[in-house]
Amino acid sequence: MPEDKSRRNFWQSRYREGNIPWDLGEPSRPVRWLVEHHFPPTGKVLIPGCGRGHEALYLAERGYQVTAVDLVAEPLEYLRKAARKSSLEIEILQQDIFELAPRYNDAFDVFLEQTFFCSIDPLLYVDYAVLAYRALKPGGQLLGVFMEVLWEGGPPHNCPPDLVLEQFPAARWRKENAKPFTPKNPARPGPEYTLRLVKKG
Repeated sequence: MPEDKSRRNFWQSRYREGNIPWDLGEPSRPVRWLVEHHFPPTGKVLIPGCGRGHEALYLAERGYQVTAVDLVAEPLEYLRKAARKSSLEIEILQQDIFELAPRYNDAFDVFLEQTFFCSIDPLLYVDYAVLAYRALKPGGQLLGVFMEVLWEGGPPHNCPPDLVLEQFPAARWRKENAKPFTPKNPARPGPEYTLRLVKKG
């Protein structure tokens, strides 16, 4: 993927400046809800754009095998230290998630989406759907928290449910309706909703 689309320098500068309003310091309430209502009892979870990895730590504490991926080093160093402190085993990869190695094909039970989709270039939405499909086992789930915002451009980009769902072909995915999550989190710039998509095959 071209470097200008990955925007590595942009995200590095945001972390170095401490300008990371999306970081809540803990897993969000919608993520906790997804874990409680849709996650399998055990399994392998892929978290793209994991940032400081609050979700990765939360899931590893509950016995899931977690692979956490981010483009830049700063947040992953935080995650490594937190994992060591809690004696948790998490596979941590610093790389472009769209270049995930073939050995991860059909490997995961859950592809966890939290703030990543709305952060990427909209030209990559189709690539995102392809990535999720190849990473998940047949019957695996994309469980996600998505967000709408009131402005054009981004990141974060406005991601209404219809726009997100149209990226996932019905021939490959069983799709459920979006569920608005209330009350709105005041730390988020717009309303959030959850989605569940299941890989066919």
